Amino acid sequence: MHQSRDEFERRGAALLAVGQGTGAEAAEVAGEERVDVTVLGDPGNAAYRTIGLGRAGWWGLLVEPMVENLLEGLGNLRRASLRWSASPRSDVRQLGGVMIVDRGGCIRYLHRARTPTDLPPTADLLDVLDGLQPA
Repeated sequence: MHQSRDEFERRGAALLAVGQGTGAEAAEVAGEERVDVTVLGDPGNAAYRTIGLGRAGWWGLLVEPMVENLLEGLGNLRRASLRWSASPRSDVRQLGGVMIVDRGGCIRYLHRARTPTDLPPTADLLDVLDGLQPA
């Protein structure tokens, strides 16, 4: 998504990420991953729980990605930051999601990940933004 930042900004949207740990820890992880967006920390994962983001089971975390696509699963494993997973505030089984919130604070789109790599296509998110009426 962050690779298409210009497309989001053309539609008046700002990208924001919420990561586990303190704001500084989440920003450091984002920097290591070369994710150039504003990052907020959620040390207790309260935001994840509030919007109903689940946790992956060990099968879904470790085995299923390899069964579905071996090369992609191996690539994800190779890119995984084991240093951050050892942090007491990190839950490697915590699943993410994507939300679009309008200027009035109303959630207009919510995608709850089923697996660690489950993200909606960027084109779908841009379509949602295109369908929003200006505030």
